[in-house]
Amino acid sequence: MTQQANTREHNIEGLRKAAQQKAEETRRRAEDAISLLLKQQRSITFKAVAETAQISTAWLYANEDIKLRILHLRSQQAPSAQVKIPPREQASSASKDALIAALQKRIHEQAEKIKNLEQQLEAAYGSFYQQ
Repeated sequence: MTQQANTREHNIEGLRKAAQQKAEETRRRAEDAISLLLKQQRSITFKAVAETAQISTAWLYANEDIKLRILHLRSQQAPSAQVKIPPREQASSASKDALIAALQKRIHEQAEKIKNLEQQLEAAYGSFYQQ
């Protein structure tokens, strides 16, 4: 029975070592992938690192130090290109001013209309309650 216990303990220790080696190998592949992406000046994202290292994104998110490193590097990258509207398609200041003035006029007209409707409603209810 003691020999069986020793054999089980030996097997468990072997499994622990194998799991630790696998984890270290996965971490090394993740670090290598990050280095390669930086060297190639490619975007550092969880998906890019996972694909380059051939590991899962879940593993990257589960390992706090790797996750924080990816988040840090991703935040340092230049923002993605903004959509540029060609100058001929951009509204001029004069057209923007005209649009603002038209909208302000419409707001004023709507406010007047609401005020008139409220007065009519008040007059209608006033005559209703006086009867």
